[in-house]
Amino acid sequence: MVEHWIGAPVVRSLSQAGGFTSGLASRLILADGRRVFVKGLPSAHPLAGTYRAEAAVSSRLPEAAPSPRLLHLVEGQWVVLVFADVDGREPNLRPGSPDLAAVLTALGSASRTLTPCPLDDVPSVLDDLGPLLRGWTSLHATATEDLQPWVLAHLDSLAAMETAWHPWAEGDTLLHNDLRVDNMIRRVDDGRVLLVDWSYPSRGAAWLDTAVLVPQLLLAGHQPAEAERLVLTRPCFAGVPAWAVTGFAAALAGHWELSSRLPEPSGSLGLRTYQARAAAAALAWVASRTRW
Repeated sequence: MVEHWIGAPVVRSLSQAGGFTSGLASRLILADGRRVFVKGLPSAHPLAGTYRAEAAVSSRLPEAAPSPRLLHLVEGQWVVLVFADVDGREPNLRPGSPDLAAVLTALGSASRTLTPCPLDDVPSVLDDLGPLLRGWTSLHATATEDLQPWVLAHLDSLAAMETAWHPWAEGDTLLHNDLRVDNMIRRVDDGRVLLVDWSYPSRGAAWLDTAVLVPQLLLAGHQPAEAERLVLTRPCFAGVPAWAVTGFAAALAGHWELSSRLPEPSGSLGLRTYQARAAAAALAWVASRTRW
């Protein structure tokens, strides 16, 4: 079925690793010399809906957006997305990496090309993420005693501040809402970074997508002050108060902490382990900003 849509037989398949979903991910070399990337899941898979959502977004992104072009959505026993092939790799975010500038450039390009929001049917970021990023409030209500001592000592404050970003969340930018290093590809030919896996989009202020890069940098070995120097000096943070950024950092930490304690989702591999690491990184960011 896929060969029918792409218009040529497949002569070679190169399996690709990455992400947390146990599905098909391959670069295909076609008989006519073309290359495409395909990702897919059985149509009954618990996460198949996220692939349909990704297709709905990717098919309508502006041509100038830093994202691979969707060629086809194939539905049958499987949900398969066919993209233009990108010869590249995950960017390296470690201190001193030349990839850092390319990642920041990609985020700036996304902010410009996706404002105003090109999709009129995505939710606002407050409707979408507002209820989701209330992890400390949930943990406070359940009186979880196995939290680390620093968190237990400041749990009331963390719960109180995790909505501080709300007054500064409104905007008209299409947000990715799931930016991690494995959702980025740095192209071999020109070094440009592309953003992939648009499964959870919303409309909001551009700084929110950029702020998420800070914990990613901490996971890669940066110190909080250096990560903030790289990220929080970007133009999209102009006029955003420090307390709103701190509140968003706390909200991310709470969401990841709560999520890491849940059972592994059906069809997912390693997500909870990543969320535990991300929660620790975001907490280090909050501790640095608050000096608690």
